Amino acid sequence: MTTDPAPAPTSDRRTVLVVEDDESTAQAVAWHLAKAGFATSVARDGLAALTTLKAWTPDAVVLDLMLPHVDGWSIIRNVRRWAPNLPIIVMTARHDEAERREALMLGADDFLRKPFSARELVMRLNTALGCGEVMGGGPRTVPMGEIQIDRDRLQVRIADEVAPLTPLETKLLWILAEEKGRTLSRDEIFRRVWDGERPHGDRSVDVLVRRLRRKVDESGGRYTYVQTEYKLGYRLEAVPKEFPISYRSRR
Repeated sequence: MTTDPAPAPTSDRRTVLVVEDDESTAQAVAWHLAKAGFATSVARDGLAALTTLKAWTPDAVVLDLMLPHVDGWSIIRNVRRWAPNLPIIVMTARHDEAERREALMLGADDFLRKPFSARELVMRLNTALGCGEVMGGGPRTVPMGEIQIDRDRLQVRIADEVAPLTPLETKLLWILAEEKGRTLSRDEIFRRVWDGERPHGDRSVDVLVRRLRRKVDESGGRYTYVQTEYKLGYRLEAVPKEFPISYRSRR
């Protein structure tokens, strides 16, 4: 098993790095993605994946969690330090909900349990890569407090500093901003972010909200933005940080 970087695809198509140690699974995933129009390259272990991602940046990564040398969680953690906007789709044969939450909290954009269909994988990849389409309507920018969302650049600035949001975090922020202060339920957020129905007891929305809050509410700005309506869901509203929590909970 090599730890050399995987070769960069020589194509003008969107590129996907498949990180999977099982050869048959890696070949099957790469084949189906190529059939769907992607240019693919395969890394067979975690160290090779990190070496590859430092040599060239694909448009997206499809990542197994259980890998030799460096596991998938460590790859997500490392990659998010230098590539916050790179879509990462996790695939795993394990069915532990805590692992899903951990992968999402570290910065993964989606999570597929094996076995999954090629159609499902392609759909999830297109969703992760299609944030620009989600942000395609409405105003060019949305200002609120010290935050500004630029749909053309897929960029978020807070107090004139660029916030290092992942595609999924940017998508969530835009969805909340479009509603202009209306509270969205977890079910509605799940449908609009992941294009599906939220499984019973699933906490993916709460995990994603915590990720977003860590970057926009805990910044050095003067406002918090992602507000909670107890038992109802979440809304976007600029609330000055000097106001007590009791004020925000009454809103």
